[in-house]
Amino acid sequence: MTRNMAATIVVPTIREPSIRTFLERWEPEFKGHRVIVVEDNPTSTFVLPTWVEHYCWSDIDEQLQDRAWIIPRRSDCVRSFGYYLAAQEPCDFVLTIDDDCYPEDSYQPSFLVEVQAALDRRLEDDRWWSTIEGDVLPRGYPYEIRERSLETVLHHGMWSNIPDLDAMTQLRLPEHRTEPARSVRRVPHGSFFPMCGMNIAFRPKVIPALYFLLMGKDRDGKPWPFDRFGDIWAGLFAKKAADHLGFAVSSGAPSVFHSRASNPEVNLVKESPGYPVNELLWRKVEAIGLTADTVAGCYLQIAEGLDLEGEYWDTLRSAMATWASLFISGSLQARRRTRRRALNLAS
Repeated sequence: MTRNMAATIVVPTIREPSIRTFLERWEPEFKGHRVIVVEDNPTSTFVLPTWVEHYCWSDIDEQLQDRAWIIPRRSDCVRSFGYYLAAQEPCDFVLTIDDDCYPEDSYQPSFLVEVQAALDRRLEDDRWWSTIEGDVLPRGYPYEIRERSLETVLHHGMWSNIPDLDAMTQLRLPEHRTEPARSVRRVPHGSFFPMCGMNIAFRPKVIPALYFLLMGKDRDGKPWPFDRFGDIWAGLFAKKAADHLGFAVSSGAPSVFHSRASNPEVNLVKESPGYPVNELLWRKVEAIGLTADTVAGCYLQIAEGLDLEGEYWDTLRSAMATWASLFISGSLQARRRTRRRALNLAS
């Protein structure tokens, strides 16, 4: 286990060979930390090592009961249940990573150390821009901004080999490959970015704004109208809340080796309904005014202010509000006490 650090790793999976290879490759790094595998099946269909927590749909239904519908099925967005579990036990940060992503050979002393370093980096408040190059700031530059640094609460890690591209770009550039990330950049205040769920680290405090949306199928097997945008659109909401609350977001190293390309023809069918919405949604989010002073409060305001009509959006607003309610202080503390009692009994 990496010393002086407690990480929680959340991995969605549906394929036994993939998750077994993943765990074998990451065991030296992850064993000793809390590893949550969310299997996207009604019941567990395979057995994993004892150092891994293994959940499936039946666990989602048992723990969330009448709120279990907010966790989509047949989608990598099932990983949101892992975030819910991660919030119930203290950790330094949560890392979510796909089961076809493996360690790069080039990160020393370790991947998790690099992740923690990225999250520990405090960034300057970038809401003001200096007209003078260099360290001297011009007249009128607020002293509060000069002396302020922002906590990084979300770090969007990158991927080498096979990049995260939309289906149309995949079809146009089937052989496009990327190199390991070597640097970290901040995502500027007021800017959005395409958040890919393949490799993200975040502080537990932002979990109330990191719900991966209704994609794939619902609890009864009925398809939702959109797919493959759950992480992208979740990133819009999370960045909106982070900007308002004075948090920083970064992207870059450490990257992971992405080993498998998904089928672009299948992806095109899944993505096509979401393309026109994706051109509009960020503008709708940008226009929402926030006044709340908590992450959950901001997320509730984003849900209420999401100005899109239709059955899906009505349902999504309800799902987002339900998600935020899971992290209201009283109910979250009760679940943490239940979790601690269960751990004590198990030991």
